Amino acid sequence: MDIINVKILNKYIKETLSQNRNLIIKTGDIEGYTPPSVLVGEYGYPHVSIGLLFSQENGAKLYDSPKEWVNKNYDVFKIFSLRNLLVNARDRFSVKDVSNQKLENMRLATIAKDEVAVKLEISKIHGPSSSFDNHYNISADINNLKIKDDVRIEKPVEDVYYDMDLKATDAIVKLYESKIDENKINKMLSVGAIGINRKVVPTKWSITAVDDTIGKSLIKEIKDYDTGPPAVKHGGILGNMFTFLFLPGKWSFELIEAWNNQNKLFMGEGDYELYEGRKSYAKNTAGGYYAARLAVLEKLSEMKSQYSVIVVREITPEYALPLGVWVVRESARNALKGELKYVDNVDTAIKAANGLLLYVKDVREHSKLLKILRNQRKLSEFI
Repeated sequence: MDIINVKILNKYIKETLSQNRNLIIKTGDIEGYTPPSVLVGEYGYPHVSIGLLFSQENGAKLYDSPKEWVNKNYDVFKIFSLRNLLVNARDRFSVKDVSNQKLENMRLATIAKDEVAVKLEISKIHGPSSSFDNHYNISADINNLKIKDDVRIEKPVEDVYYDMDLKATDAIVKLYESKIDENKINKMLSVGAIGINRKVVPTKWSITAVDDTIGKSLIKEIKDYDTGPPAVKHGGILGNMFTFLFLPGKWSFELIEAWNNQNKLFMGEGDYELYEGRKSYAKNTAGGYYAARLAVLEKLSEMKSQYSVIVVREITPEYALPLGVWVVRESARNALKGELKYVDNVDTAIKAANGLLLYVKDVREHSKLLKILRNQRKLSEFI
């Protein structure tokens, strides 16, 4: 759930327009740099808009670097401004048209290790508008795209790119285990750079697919671990605060969301899964579900422990502009740094979690998973 303050959003869109007019001043041939970064829309699928994001200024890599933004402690407004300084140089393709030369050039730029110098022939420029992944970039129709640099590719990326017999799910896990940033992995999936029967995947879908695929791989791992004592954890960044309730037992997971938008409190419908996993998309919490689950599974893998985990995401007014699903992943990871706070029993853990919550008074009132677990287990386990 991305909470939008329309008044603030409109202000920053106007500022973005003003800044970007200095970056593209004419149609015709334009030279610039891509971080590298690409956006693939879902409207009109299977014929979709694919855009290479670029700037005419060197140093564009900072404009699409979530982990670096977090490391530099940038605020919501700084990040929003940075990511929307990129221009979306786009064209429409069939998702199966992976052999198209223009798309191949986009693909090569996307898999590069560092920012890539490009030359584009632009036919029309459009003002910034909302897109599928909370980008509000100026866009430009392109007739032609050329790469000016020799593209440097990391070895793990190169391996899966040229392996046409490697399934996309296996490629995703292999890249993740090779320490390739999931921001890079989802872009590779999006432009059809991995898998056997390759095709273009809309960005919104690819982000969730990568989080879900890596998560399922980690679930297989943590199911072999023993459980531990009840515990809680709390923290977050960028106005996204997380409270984690770790309950002894087999793997299960739930994400609950609450938010404060313009001094009005809202409580969303959560999503959960039991030991056997989900059979349908988490429609209530959407991509945030898989992003938060990934952060939890990484922590359990680090701890070599198995738990039932209930997560409450509380979105404060600090998160005034929409930044995308990556915020959930990185905020949850940040909140899970360090040791958990272990307690004697589940009841104490629930009380401790309630004491950390900002908007939710009692997790027991909103957690469907907790009700299921209480019914499944002996009451004595929770007292």
